[in-house]
Amino acid sequence: MPAPLVGDVGGDIGDDAELLAAARAGDSDAFRLLWQPVERRAFGVCFHLTANRPDALDALQETQLAAWKGMHRYEGRAPFAAWVLAIARNAALSVVRRRSSHDDLLFPEAAEPHAAESGFDETVAGLVDLRRALATLAPAHREALLLWAGGLTYEQTAAALEVPLNTVKVWIFRGRRSLRELLG
Repeated sequence: MPAPLVGDVGGDIGDDAELLAAARAGDSDAFRLLWQPVERRAFGVCFHLTANRPDALDALQETQLAAWKGMHRYEGRAPFAAWVLAIARNAALSVVRRRSSHDDLLFPEAAEPHAAESGFDETVAGLVDLRRALATLAPAHREALLLWAGGLTYEQTAAALEVPLNTVKVWIFRGRRSLRELLG
């Protein structure tokens, strides 16, 4: 299996049929080329659903492993990025479910950003505000919004969440409206 990648990645390279075939056949270099363009978006989904970097990195690693081990099941009905983001969502939710309330009692600082995170610069402060605002959304609205903002279409988001298309459109609309109100 390729080593987990947590670096800077570029844009989507598309679904190259040769790379997909090679990755399905077990070529880790082909998988790495498919993984790199979607890694940052997958991390974003994981981070916003877990609300902290260590759990997000755990979920990202689970995502990469699940995608690698599940390549033979990828049918190509949706773009590779959509498939990976759906896996990322499930991995992040799994990490959140495993996290016990006992951990929150032992490490209360994990629930609040550190002084360095709360920011000396406006960009970091804005990201912290966004993270807090996202945390107040209904879970379904947050998940739909994060997948959609991560680059999935409405249809792909509906498929990933296994809900009707109009439901996803409503969730995204309401999530965006709530964020606008919360962020001014």
